[in-house]
Amino acid sequence: MSDRSPSNAPGEEYFNPGAYIPAGHDGPGAPQRPPLSKMAISGFVTACISLIVFGFLGVVGMLLCGRGLREVRTGRARGRGLAIAGVVIGAVAFIFYLVNMFVRTH
Repeated sequence: MSDRSPSNAPGEEYFNPGAYIPAGHDGPGAPQRPPLSKMAISGFVTACISLIVFGFLGVVGMLLCGRGLREVRTGRARGRGLAIAGVVIGAVAFIFYLVNMFVRTH
């Protein structure tokens, strides 16, 4: 050990373990975040695919995202924004599908 006391003068680095942990870095006492909802992720992906390929799959994406929202509400998972986006995209894809079917038959 040195006789000098540590300082925070410019040019000198001082490390004090456990004094400060920047945001985004998990420290030893950091609470664990719940995982992303697999239902919300799969519903979002299904809704996006339904927007491009099969419009009727929008309903499936909305249902999966609804279950993902339920998981988020109970606190078991994260991904509320992803689930809401999946519901909206799935609804839009299904509406486009219905309009296209109606226009095509008339």
